[in-house]
Amino acid sequence: MPFVDSLEHPGRRTTIKGYQSPASWLTDLVTLRKFIILCSFCRTKFNHRKNRYRRFYCQDITGKTDGFQVNGRCDACKQNTVLLNGGSGYVAEELYSQVCEEPSSIRRVNARAKNYAKSIWSACNQK
Repeated sequence: MPFVDSLEHPGRRTTIKGYQSPASWLTDLVTLRKFIILCSFCRTKFNHRKNRYRRFYCQDITGKTDGFQVNGRCDACKQNTVLLNGGSGYVAEELYSQVCEEPSSIRRVNARAKNYAKSIWSACNQK
């Protein structure tokens, strides 16, 4: 959709005049406490704990991917993360509870639902 693409922010400047390095662009995003998407290559260079960020988690109902996978455009190298088998998203710690759920609580809820979904026969024969 061309109209939607025109509304997307172009990201860091990459032209010769006014070039901005990926590190300085990520520093600007961290200062503004923005959501950060990084590909599998660039995420090893970003220390999210030092910058008080946490990995974004959203439960995948279909079960095809883990909840930590995010698709979009990498903020550092501008590559599409779909082509690179997904990327990682990072959220500021103070916003994490408003945006994400804890993975441990999701696992606990799923385990309880699985336990309650047992058949009557297996529940009667349980020792």
